[in-house]
Amino acid sequence: MLQAKTDQAVMVTGIKVKVLSDVPLPKDGQKPSPATCTGTAHEPMFDVNLTQSPVPVVPTAKKAESNRTDFPFTVSADAPKQLSLRINPGKGDVRFALKVEWVAGGEYGSATLGNDRDPRTEGSGYHVAG
Repeated sequence: MLQAKTDQAVMVTGIKVKVLSDVPLPKDGQKPSPATCTGTAHEPMFDVNLTQSPVPVVPTAKKAESNRTDFPFTVSADAPKQLSLRINPGKGDVRFALKVEWVAGGEYGSATLGNDRDPRTEGSGYHVAG
């Protein structure tokens, strides 16, 4: 969920992905930990292809292109947006962090989302396997 912490609107200008690790898939008999799995979100939706460098974050193609959300878009305290990232890890076991870039009141900033409580760090990263 992206939401401004103040009454001032924030324009989200992009999301960058940093791959923290990319290893082969586990062998037969090895299972991922349920603690590393996450839930899903809702519109807007972006495709993230972890097999490319730099990693692209692009709007998901839809039948009704006019309903497609692209960067930049605005969020505020009373108008948050919950978005989905459709992650393509290829054939790997990948950990990654997200850097949300924004501008508000002429000031540029960013927040790193790394699956931990401190937005200044990458944390353990999000985990996906293909």
